[in-house]
Amino acid sequence: MTVRSWATATVDFLLATLGLYLALVPAFTVVYALVARATLFAGPPQTAAAVVAVGGSYPFVAGDWSYRRLAVFVVALYVASGAAGLAGLALLRSLDVPLPTTVAARAGALAVAYPVATAAAFRDRVRRRLGFRPLDADDLTDR
Repeated sequence: MTVRSWATATVDFLLATLGLYLALVPAFTVVYALVARATLFAGPPQTAAAVVAVGGSYPFVAGDWSYRRLAVFVVALYVASGAAGLAGLALLRSLDVPLPTTVAARAGALAVAYPVATAAAFRDRVRRRLGFRPLDADDLTDR
């Protein structure tokens, strides 16, 4: 064991934990807010997301799961969430429908964002299964 291997494993662990936390915390906060009738910024779901992220980081550190996929998922999740929220607000305003509560609006945006993020993260596998060429040559090795 060298200092470099320890440092590499530590950085892998921190990146995986951060990525998983960012991927899990929106869902945890919305579910907790719906069940416990709390605000979206309550502490328990954030703590639970951190604990699950620490525990779930092992496959990334071990090299079995792709950091690239995790990064694409997180970025797509937040972009799709924002876009779905803005589109939903515009649609509701154009129909003169009263705006929902913040929890309901966030739940609706996430109901769109999570499938979009999953499709973005696994687009290469879907393209291969449909018979299309992968987007990158590197994607052939990422199974």
